[in-house]
Amino acid sequence: MEIIQILIVVFALFALSRAVLRFKDNKLTINEMIFWALIWAGIILVSFLPGITILLSGLLGIGRGIDLVIYISIIVLFYLIFRLYVKIEGMEKEVTFVVRKLALNSKEKKKR
Repeated sequence: MEIIQILIVVFALFALSRAVLRFKDNKLTINEMIFWALIWAGIILVSFLPGITILLSGLLGIGRGIDLVIYISIIVLFYLIFRLYVKIEGMEKEVTFVVRKLALNSKEKKKR
């Protein structure tokens, strides 16, 4: 086993342990926990058996295994960016609502 494979496995196990702890603290839903567990388990699997990427890339018509890994990584990153965007938009709307409500309440108090 190469040093890079060991480092990848150690990092993936660390990240998986962080996800489990966040799940136990009710900061992750079951769906989010499953998502992260699959991501980190997949990284560990590919680290131990890099030939899997070559096999899968051949089935999907992609030239090399590393190309498949990069494509999947980009897709996952775009998905995560989209999720963050949706959450931020929701938070901005909530903040706007609260600020408007506070402004109206303070205006009513000044009238009295």
